[in-house]
Amino acid sequence: MLTIRNVVFACPGNTPESYDRGARPVARFYADLLGMEIVREDWIIVGSSASSLYLGFGDGPIDYEPPGWPDGAQQMHLDIAVPSLDAPPGAQLLRDNGSWQVYADPIGHPFCLYPEPVDRAEIRRIVIDCPDPQALAGFYSTLLDRPSRLLDTPSRVVLAGVPELAFQQSASPAPRWPDPAYPQQVHLDLLTDDVPGARAHALAVGAEALWSGEYHHVYADPAGHPFCI
Repeated sequence: MLTIRNVVFACPGNTPESYDRGARPVARFYADLLGMEIVREDWIIVGSSASSLYLGFGDGPIDYEPPGWPDGAQQMHLDIAVPSLDAPPGAQLLRDNGSWQVYADPIGHPFCLYPEPVDRAEIRRIVIDCPDPQALAGFYSTLLDRPSRLLDTPSRVVLAGVPELAFQQSASPAPRWPDPAYPQQVHLDLLTDDVPGARAHALAVGAEALWSGEYHHVYADPAGHPFCI
């Protein structure tokens, strides 16, 4: 069985020093926003005892290209429930929709804030842009064994779970990993106790193998978004 372990944000840097300079400030930004802590230093990871979901910050090319919203390649972003819509320090407001707001983090990745009756900020959904939300939701529903849909329309689908997985329609170009000409992406790390079985399962349901290493294997979903097993 595959479960979502990390949401990984591409960061500028291609040396230990430049990675630390590029990743640490944005990791600290999300830690402060979500009441988390940096729990790993060699590869910077943010987490807390209250959640099984971690945020990772991957080293990217030195000529890091910030994602542009709503322009640029299709993106993956977080929907975050918050007690109030106060602007997070270090974030840039991209769009005020009245009842919810779109921001960019310090290196350009978009995220959304939604006011809810919560005591602290919580990750509510992982949202994936794609041309056909119902088709891509079908892929992830089978890949992750999430059959229940909270919403199912041609333009937006939401799969139940913690966190929820949402798919929203976008006409932007598909992401290409690891093409530096495309804006840097957010991707998922999927955890399993049966790597060979999980790899075979991913291919059987429509994933494309991109790269294999000693400790992880990179695939693309049918819309081109990379993910790791």
